[in-house]
Amino acid sequence: MVLHGERLLSFRDIVERFQRGEDLFDITIEKWKRIKRSLSEAASDELQPILDNARMGGPFCLEYNQQCNLCPIHKWCRDPNGRYQNIMRSLYMFATSGDYYFKQQALKEIEKFLDEMEDHKRAVKQRLN
Repeated sequence: MVLHGERLLSFRDIVERFQRGEDLFDITIEKWKRIKRSLSEAASDELQPILDNARMGGPFCLEYNQQCNLCPIHKWCRDPNGRYQNIMRSLYMFATSGDYYFKQQALKEIEKFLDEMEDHKRAVKQRLN
């Protein structure tokens, strides 16, 4: 899906990168960077592809195959008050109301998520070394 020249990562893209053995954090970060860039240019009536992409599973979902409690990022998506839920709430509020405030909230939450993913990636790599 292309929105304003930025192609969102498709599930096929994620699967192919996963199968090539790319770093799961890198794929996740790339997925959400593209969502953020697309959202920054999107109007509320252009959100459906972004919502679909945000709801789509990522590389950690492929790796842990419904065993979320083993996943190193499960706290971000499973907690009802976690970062992923905050992002999705803001996206849905923007889509339904068109209120720019919710778009800004979603962008801020995505930025926090990206920062947290980078930090968590470093922490996991340090523990493995």
